[in-house]
Amino acid sequence: MKLELSRPHALDLPTLRARINARVEHYAQKHPALDLATHYRWTGEREARGSYRGGDGALRFDERELRVTLDLPFFARPFRARIEDFLKREADELLRA
Repeated sequence: MKLELSRPHALDLPTLRARINARVEHYAQKHPALDLATHYRWTGEREARGSYRGGDGALRFDERELRVTLDLPFFARPFRARIEDFLKREADELLRA
C-alpha cells in the first residue's frame, strides 16, 4: 500500500533539512529501542530514505514543496488512517513558520 503526502513550504533548504534532522533526533530519543539511525539515511542533499519492518519511505524536498512517499507492508493496512494522520501532523509541525 502506497501513501503519498505533499506540502508547499517557504523555508530555505538548510533550515528545512535541519528541522527534519531535529524531528528524527526527537523520535530517536523518544524511542531508543527502534535504533532509528540504522533505518534512516540521507541519500542526497534533498532526499532521505528509510525502511522498517518491511515498509519503505522517502522524503524529498525542493525550494517549494515537501513530498513524502511510504510503501507500507500488508500488516500495516489496518493502521492506514492513523499513519496518514501522523504524517500530516509531522509535516505541519516541520513546516510551521
